[in-house]
Amino acid sequence: MPEIGNWSINRLLSTAARMLEHSWNNQLKELGLTHAGVTALGVIAREGTISQVRVASIVGVQAQTMGKTLARLEAHGHVFRTRNTVDRRSYLLGVTPRGKEVLAQAEQIDRNLASTGELAKPEFREMLIHIVRELSEQEGNDAVLRGSHEEHRAGLGFAQPADGSAQAAQGAPIKTESSGPITAVMGTLTPEMIEEARVNSQKEQ
Repeated sequence: MPEIGNWSINRLLSTAARMLEHSWNNQLKELGLTHAGVTALGVIAREGTISQVRVASIVGVQAQTMGKTLARLEAHGHVFRTRNTVDRRSYLLGVTPRGKEVLAQAEQIDRNLASTGELAKPEFREMLIHIVRELSEQEGNDAVLRGSHEEHRAGLGFAQPADGSAQAAQGAPIKTESSGPITAVMGTLTPEMIEEARVNSQKEQ
């Protein structure tokens, strides 16, 4: 293992993030999924039935790009197509029982990754919130935060609270069957969480 004691904070954070992403993607492969596939599958599961164009719009990618992701999901039996009764020229997408099963497995993979060592400590997550809060105050970073929040809302669901209950950022309970995957490692910090951390920080001063 290379000596990392003298690495910069930036390198340490980016390397840790890449390692988590690598572990996440490797385990998703065993389910026939990709990161993009989980996002799309989460959107479809939440919406019930939805058009390809709408999925692409929610996720924020081109319809052609989404088409490749959906074709892979369909080939693995995770989604199905049904004729749109309103517009017979188009199709709607839905999640198969197999798709629901792998979506639940993807959620569990994420929770398992987040329960390893220091990652499981609430203090670690709180520290990350404060880091993102401080960085978001620098010019241009607020847009980065907003972009991550939109991706998070698209299909990656909400962060898993320390007590294990599935809750949205605002604290309202949500159901896994009707929303995106409840993620822990990959859950994005929302602006609401950053603002809450900001208020708490001011109270402590």
